[in-house]
Amino acid sequence: MFERIILCASHDRLTAGRWRFGRLRNYELFNNDVQGQRAFASFLQRYAYAPIYLLADAQEEDFHLETLPHTTGRTRREMLQRKLNQVYRGADFRTAQFVSRERGKRKDDRFLFVALTNGDFLQPWLEIIGLQQAPLAGIYSLPMVSQVFLRKVNITAPNILLSEHLASGLRQSFLHEGKLRISRLVHIPAEAHNQLGYFHLVETDKARLYLLSQRLIARDTPLQVVLLTTDDNTEEICRNIEQEQGLQCRAVKLGNVAGRYGLPAHLIEHAPELLHMHLLARGNRPDNLAPALLIKTYKLEFLRKNMMVLALSVAMLALLLTIYYLQQSISEAQEIQQAMADTREQEQRYNDVAIDFPMTPISGADLQAAAEIHQSIQRQEASPQRMMQVLSATLENMPNIQLNRLRWVLSSDLAIKDEEAAGTTAQTTSVPNSTAFAPEPNVLYQVGFITGEIRGFTGNYRNALETVHKLAESLKANTNQVADVMVLQQPVNVSSFSSLQGSTTDERTAQRQAAVFKIMLILKREVPA
Repeated sequence: MFERIILCASHDRLTAGRWRFGRLRNYELFNNDVQGQRAFASFLQRYAYAPIYLLADAQEEDFHLETLPHTTGRTRREMLQRKLNQVYRGADFRTAQFVSRERGKRKDDRFLFVALTNGDFLQPWLEIIGLQQAPLAGIYSLPMVSQVFLRKVNITAPNILLSEHLASGLRQSFLHEGKLRISRLVHIPAEAHNQLGYFHLVETDKARLYLLSQRLIARDTPLQVVLLTTDDNTEEICRNIEQEQGLQCRAVKLGNVAGRYGLPAHLIEHAPELLHMHLLARGNRPDNLAPALLIKTYKLEFLRKNMMVLALSVAMLALLLTIYYLQQSISEAQEIQQAMADTREQEQRYNDVAIDFPMTPISGADLQAAAEIHQSIQRQEASPQRMMQVLSATLENMPNIQLNRLRWVLSSDLAIKDEEAAGTTAQTTSVPNSTAFAPEPNVLYQVGFITGEIRGFTGNYRNALETVHKLAESLKANTNQVADVMVLQQPVNVSSFSSLQGSTTDERTAQRQAAVFKIMLILKREVPA
């Protein structure tokens, strides 16, 4: 996961380096022949599971600038794929790099289509990678990495011609506003090594004329030349370009730049492409040229590693939870042991104190039964409060009735007689047998015997009878509380067997006679809430 293999392939050789934690550990050079290919296969066997990133330093490549409608997501990918099929139908290695978005009303997107028009020089190395089933992550164009290099060294200009002296030759790339537009690789002949200043001057003039022909610049467009090389006469080459071409030139030594990134200068002198490989190893990856079939192994390997990391994460989480719950169980076990020890200590203290307790003749079971019976009796206690509330609610609406006596009884026998206290002149009255109320067996009912009289009775017996009847009906109307109401004694004796007594001429006696009545009131059984 922290190790990467970076390859840089040109037409005559392959540079392979191993980076670990972003630092170059070792590198090897392989010639494009049978012996070099065998050595490369042996190199891959030593690092079988490291992902591979291939940098292509190609001579035959094409750059095409295209303006397309602004889209996003899947629509954008499908549109780019159709355009790539139109422009580069026979090319295997191709991609589209987003450049910018236009400022017009439509705000279209500008893309740079890049393709290797001849990728035969990559096939031997790709075949070895395929036979080894090594995880190839992608194929990238070297000039597309060069635009990253300019941002790293903080070189900015509207139009830049970057000249890089590499092992494969002189690569000249044109960048507009920091974005690559076109690039070409020129082979340096053996006789030109002694006249590098003149060679750079001639090729710079050719590149400028080519940019004019492609209308990438105008004749009056300022063009800055950035010379990137390992030679010591870089400053002299820049002066010649400025004097002969009238262009601004800036010299950058690869050795000085490599030192900023931790690369030894002597390595850059033998393999200048190591700087581009180093940028790629540190995550500066441009758009991928490789088709999906070539990077299938890498995707599977990437998925496998992610699943392994996920499995390890779950295992670590499970281990941490196991340790946590184990500590919890140990702590709870210790608390239980401590609680048991405290309980034994309290029991011992109780036993020590209970030795001096006096002996009781009643056992603990009998005391518990007595306490339960007492609580049951308390739950079944009743008072005449409910009887009084029912009677009071009715008498409040009948002020002409005077209550003389109330006897409250709690009984299951509704044939109980009203026995008045000694010293009273009232007679004992039995309960009539005619009642529509059917009591439940073994149920205690509240029974009330109400004795009263009519206030201000003047001898109007009909009115007195109606008043008593109205009182009984009012009590019966309270169906939620009252079970039955019976009139035991009317205010006048209506029996046909009774004899009339008194004198009609004695008015005072008739006025002082009281209209006394008696009612039996039975309340319904009270259901506990």
